[in-house]
Amino acid sequence: MRNLPTTLALILALAAPVAGMAQHLKPNERSTNLPGATTILAPAADFDPLTASDEDLAYNGFPPRPNQNTEPKAYASWAKAMKASKTRVIPALEQTNVFHGPVKLAAEPKGNVEVSNASALTSPSEKVSNVSYSNNWSGYADFSGASSYGSSSFYYVVNDFVVPVAQQAFGACTGGWDWGSAWNGIDGWGSSDVLQAGIEFDAYCSGGYRTSYYSPWYEWYPYGEVRIGNLPIAPGDDLFVEVWHTSSTQGYAYLVNYSTNTAVEVGFTAYPGYPLVGNSAEWVVERPSVGGSLTNLTNYIMDPFWDSYAYTESYAFYDIATAYPIDMLDNNGNLISYPEYLGPETFVAHDTGSAW
Repeated sequence: MRNLPTTLALILALAAPVAGMAQHLKPNERSTNLPGATTILAPAADFDPLTASDEDLAYNGFPPRPNQNTEPKAYASWAKAMKASKTRVIPALEQTNVFHGPVKLAAEPKGNVEVSNASALTSPSEKVSNVSYSNNWSGYADFSGASSYGSSSFYYVVNDFVVPVAQQAFGACTGGWDWGSAWNGIDGWGSSDVLQAGIEFDAYCSGGYRTSYYSPWYEWYPYGEVRIGNLPIAPGDDLFVEVWHTSSTQGYAYLVNYSTNTAVEVGFTAYPGYPLVGNSAEWVVERPSVGGSLTNLTNYIMDPFWDSYAYTESYAFYDIATAYPIDMLDNNGNLISYPEYLGPETFVAHDTGSAW
């Protein structure tokens, strides 16, 4: 195995069945190989998600639909993903000891930070002046103002991104794995949970032997990452990812690989005592924690995010134009990953410094 479970990972994995024991499945819903996680069977071949009612969409496992009249671009992105959902797989899930936790805020980086600021020259000036620094996140975060679960809580978040090429820093061979993830999610900034889904891209080098690893996943922290083994991804694939919830303890993820026209839907529950708040929504490249420590960031070079949107329970609309940028620092306080703002719903994440 690539990484051995820690004591915490074992506790979380053992706790997972408890969260799902009281679930009552719908006629078209099935348990997965991971206790507590469910999936919805593919609908009939003539089912059209574009014309279906909201109730029929939910029953058949499709994610919430943006308002076509008020946010036509968000609707078009959703409609494209639904049309591409030609094959829906029953997920084969793997609990891991990889954790994508809440943001770890940090002081400003050492030395010259012009690289980060220069990357945002196309953005409004306030985005440059309001950059936050983190040891694990880079990307953008929106804030709804919610202090507890309710109408102002974020309801769902969505975007597309490309699977980058995973490699180690140029000229480096660390003797082990470097790690990287791209995801969207709800919570994690001012809350202790994170409801999220995305992709993992890791790079290995030891003794001159090099390899890489790619997988889609979902997670509701403080549970660890759960890999979706039978939705294969490869560098260059274009993925649509949406996460949402129907209560403060019931979440869902829907992923579509446009390169294979394959989709997966997973339902899962919050860790006991860590319900959703819904105060933040984010689009992030992260270096996760493994074995209780932050990993080395994969040299992913760049990763574009587009059609990045979020809605609250009362259907207030958010995108990157209303969000705040986050730059990632390594363990020595040096910049290693940052977002370049390209428009209201689009940015490109870049790595630099020790990761590059």
